[in-house]
Amino acid sequence: MNAVITDATDQGFELDDEMLGLMRSAKIMMVDDEPINMRVLQLHLNVEGYERFVSVSDSTIAMSVLRAEKPNVLLLDLNMPEVSGLEILEQIRADEELKRLPVIVLTSSNSEDIKFKALQCGANDFLPKPVHASELALRMRNTLVARSYEQRIMHVDTLTDLPNRLSLADYMERNLANKTLGADSHALVLINIHRFKTINDSYGSARGDDVLWAFSQRLRLAFANDDMKRPQSESEERCSGDPALLVRLGGDRFGVFVDMLNTISAMSLLQEQLTQLVKSLEQPFAIESSDVYINVGIGASYFDKSTVTIEALINHAETAMKNHDQNSGSPCTFFTADMTDGARRLLDIENGLRTAIEDNALYLTYQPKVDVQSGLITGAEALLRWRDAKLGELSPVEFIPVAEATNMIMPIGQWVLEQACHKAADLRRTVAPHFKIAVNVSIAQLAEDRFTDLVLAALESSGLPSRALTLELTENMIMDDVEASIAKLASLRELGISISIDDFGTGYSSLSYLHRFSVDQLKIDRSFIMQIESLEAGSPIVKAVVMLANDLGLTVVAEGVETEIQLAYIRTLPRMEYQGYYMSKPLVAAQFEKLVVENMQQLAA
Repeated sequence: MNAVITDATDQGFELDDEMLGLMRSAKIMMVDDEPINMRVLQLHLNVEGYERFVSVSDSTIAMSVLRAEKPNVLLLDLNMPEVSGLEILEQIRADEELKRLPVIVLTSSNSEDIKFKALQCGANDFLPKPVHASELALRMRNTLVARSYEQRIMHVDTLTDLPNRLSLADYMERNLANKTLGADSHALVLINIHRFKTINDSYGSARGDDVLWAFSQRLRLAFANDDMKRPQSESEERCSGDPALLVRLGGDRFGVFVDMLNTISAMSLLQEQLTQLVKSLEQPFAIESSDVYINVGIGASYFDKSTVTIEALINHAETAMKNHDQNSGSPCTFFTADMTDGARRLLDIENGLRTAIEDNALYLTYQPKVDVQSGLITGAEALLRWRDAKLGELSPVEFIPVAEATNMIMPIGQWVLEQACHKAADLRRTVAPHFKIAVNVSIAQLAEDRFTDLVLAALESSGLPSRALTLELTENMIMDDVEASIAKLASLRELGISISIDDFGTGYSSLSYLHRFSVDQLKIDRSFIMQIESLEAGSPIVKAVVMLANDLGLTVVAEGVETEIQLAYIRTLPRMEYQGYYMSKPLVAAQFEKLVVENMQQLAA
């Protein structure tokens, strides 16, 4: 017989449970043209506790048997007719599925050239013939232990001790082959930690790793899944009804691969476990004597014909996470086909943005800034708009996040800066010598090393003096990397450029930092202005912000002024400007220029 598969009985050798289990489960394949040699090897290994053997005496079928059996270790004779051991070794290392297979070469030759050639071909170890039983046992154990460690490193996340992305891929592939997985039988729950980069930037990657490890412990506790610390070995298979498979997919992403065969009870249990996880995050993580809170986004996708790869599962789960309704009462949303319409629109937006500048589809509108006491239009905020031939008019709320996510915000932001500076320079020359322009800056632009140079280039090409330019940033942007922001803002102000904090009061900045930032202006968010319903009641928050700004030597702009009462109240406060529909909605360049002229004429009359 050319290929023989046998199962032997345990001979009762005393070993620790983990090693004994490793030996019993290991499949040992032997390729030798002398069957008696393989029989001797099997007897030696059988005594040690090995139970699973594959014997091949015809070297011409060795590769086909290897691909079918997928052994844990191969004992390979070098000197064989027709196909030599070296030729088989070369084929193994060239085979994508077999290239990591441990191979112990058997040879009666003492030639160093033969050994060197075997090493070149990828041999892991040597055994001289005739084989000594004790040496065979030692080398086999060492090989299996090394193989087991390699598999663990490949399949287990070293930080959290959870199975990794590759482990999940292998599990799915094995169960697909065994038809254990079927349509809607399982689901992947994607759990993403929001704004984790901020923790790394603030405390360092080592402390960030501490948070990831602590989060993995809370994840395990929520799913009561201690037995899933390690992935299944190559010889083991999970069955439906087993506990959820917890995995770290990479970075700040975790996954839970769950059995959904009993849909109603499985869904109920899953929602309960995820609710417990979210509730556990109400307790902070301790980092360097500080309490750090995190929150997560959760989405899920069913395993089906369209999601037979991890990438497809993750993409669908991420789409579901983006479509999650916070008011639904459920911590998790499952992917549905109609969600792809939104994903397709995002792709259309991305594709359209790539040529929006060349297509002249972008344009600016200008919302006037008005001095509260005199009523004079002192400047404007430049606001980006996009009218696409296919998608129509799009709100910045919809397309700016796409531009930021794809890094297209850099050329688009520079285009806005240059256009706004040129228009402001024209207005200063022809209509209003005092005119100033404000331009919003994204976090990606602020983080760009060449940002200051790019701003200078826009000023120089337009002829706009630096004192006529204001850059508007949000609180969250400058707090994302405090020290870097302080340095960058200081360098801009040294050039004469003004800095304004937009939507002040809606972010999370600390007042203790405010005096350290090189800023000139605070813009009070319109949500606070809308609370002004009478002159007597006013708004304590607005008044407090203005007083704070005055103490720090800053000017203040009230956003969203729409009524006479709102304007009357802010007139009682010092050093104020305002924006809002009370004066005008944002206007295209020609309409805005006409408004500026009319405003100056009215005040001069």
